[in-house]
Amino acid sequence: MHLAMGDRPVSPWIEAAMAKYGWIWIGLTFGLAAKYALLIKRGIRIRPALVLADVLLLPLVALIAYTMVNKLGADGETAALVTALATVGADRLVKLYMERFVQRVDIELRSMAEQQKAVIRNEVQTEISGHAVIEDHAAGRAPSEYVSLRKPPVG
Repeated sequence: MHLAMGDRPVSPWIEAAMAKYGWIWIGLTFGLAAKYALLIKRGIRIRPALVLADVLLLPLVALIAYTMVNKLGADGETAALVTALATVGADRLVKLYMERFVQRVDIELRSMAEQQKAVIRNEVQTEISGHAVIEDHAAGRAPSEYVSLRKPPVG
């Protein structure tokens, strides 16, 4: 049987991608449409900048939705519904993830800063102690425990 020009077989890669991610794309599409419907219902004017911002956020929302769907073990219509809900609440969802990310970065930075402060304190204390040893030795107050100041044995 000969296939007509428009009846080309679908690539196995495309077929596998649609089977795995198709419901997520459906959820993204319906969720985005529902989000704009809710905005129109509230009387908010849809501007190109708003659409552009949502289109730019869409890949991140897709990743978040894919992660949620996998964690829940959802597939089919449930995956589309979870994705649509994530898309409708994308602003809040991205804000929540960003807050958590910033909190983790803040905690890590504070920890690193404290470690650096401890290293600096140790360095400063070592230098102060070194100056005290030198001053004690120069003034003749150096105790015999200062091993590094003992004269080498004459031999």
